[in-house]
Parts: sequence; C-alpha cells; structure tokens
Amino acid sequence: MPIDYWIERDRHRVRTEVRGDFSTEDILRVISDVVAHPEFERGCNILSDHRQIGEPITTAQLEEMTGHLRQLSAEFAGSRLAVVTTKPASYGMIRMLSVMVEDMPLYVRVFDSMAPAEAWLESPGDGAGV
Repeated sequence: MPIDYWIERDRHRVRTEVRGDFSTEDILRVISDVVAHPEFERGCNILSDHRQIGEPITTAQLEEMTGHLRQLSAEFAGSRLAVVTTKPASYGMIRMLSVMVEDMPLYVRVFDSMAPAEAWLESPGDGAGV
C-alpha cells in the first residue's frame, strides 16, 4: 500500500508516509484503520509525510476524505494535521483541505519541511490561527 502509518504513543501522534500514487480507497482505508487501531487516542495529532508522493490528491479525493473525516469528527476533535510536501500542486491541495475542514475541530497546515511541522504539532494551544 502506498500509505503507511504508525502510532507514536509517547508523542500522542499518528505518523503517515505516502509514497507514489494512491487511490481514494487507500486514503479512506488508512483513516479508518488509524481510528480502529488499539493504540489510537482521540484528539491526537497527525504528521503526514507527502514528500515521496506521485500525483497530488485530487479535488474529488479531498471531498471524499473530508466527508469521511466528518463522519469521524469526534475521533479527531482538537487534532492538528501537519502535512509535509515539496510539490507545489500538493501544497495547494492541502491548503484547500484546510479550508474544507475549517468548520470542523481539526486544524490542518501544510509545510515544506519536517522541522516546522513538528514544531507546530508540539506548540501549545489548539492550533487555530497559528
């Protein structure tokens, strides 16, 4: 599968790594698998490394992903999702995601390197407006 994930319990965080191209089913399956994982904790932060992706996520995929996240919004309430990518098109699509989830208690930001993404995830506060 082009999307791997693991739980970092000591950091109250989920890590994902995306490599190559992925389908909508891949995205939805990983989200569901993460929530069902016995070590998953509600409200944990997510660090998603997209530096090795093939094609960026599409608008249709974002819409389906957002719908799935809405169904699981209680699980992600207060979570921060930091996405790291070096591809301009992917950067723009994740910015679109951040707008699509503005009415949810999930804060999304996109970064071009890991250090600022990790710093944001570890910073105090709820992540809004940061």
